[in-house]
Amino acid sequence: MSVKHRLRAKRNEELVNLAQAGLKEALDLIVERYYPMVCKICSKYYAPWAEFDDMVQSALVGLIKAVYYYQPDKSGFTSFAWRSVESELKSFLTFLNRKKNKLLTDALSVDLLASSEDSEETGYSFEDGVRSTARDALTEMIVERVKDFLSEVEIDIFQMWLDGFSYEEIQQALDVNFKKVDNTVQKVKRIVKEKIDPVLLKSFFEER
Repeated sequence: MSVKHRLRAKRNEELVNLAQAGLKEALDLIVERYYPMVCKICSKYYAPWAEFDDMVQSALVGLIKAVYYYQPDKSGFTSFAWRSVESELKSFLTFLNRKKNKLLTDALSVDLLASSEDSEETGYSFEDGVRSTARDALTEMIVERVKDFLSEVEIDIFQMWLDGFSYEEIQQALDVNFKKVDNTVQKVKRIVKEKIDPVLLKSFFEER
């Protein structure tokens, strides 16, 4: 009997605890259980410049972040996950909106699914992209935590470095010297080693 099969009898909050401890099978099962909810939330938003598949993947990032940020004494997991999914989806649509110079108000809420019973037939497989999406979520969480230890200019340097810009391009764009860029990159590496939760890093490197 597989680990995932044995986990199926556990409550969602128990699975969250196991996922937070680094058990990837627990995270997989949470994503499987909440996938219909994620699709339902995505179906409420109309964004002509966004593919539904991309919206779902973005929303799954919100779900996975909810797993790692969840604190049981604050609320139930389902309501916490719903808010996290909606927040991530809205941020994604806002980003695309700005990128394509469209008004955010073009993303109109449309209640295509009236109830949870309607959400079973989504036409999308949960299996698609879950592993890469989990890695995206973990990456974003690590980046967010690293930024807590950086100054404003260091965050700008860090973001450009993540986006693949060379040291020279960062120098010119931000009007800083080479040493500042290199020092920031080295600082980021130290922060990752010393400040990031080892369980989070372990989960990140285990994702494929």
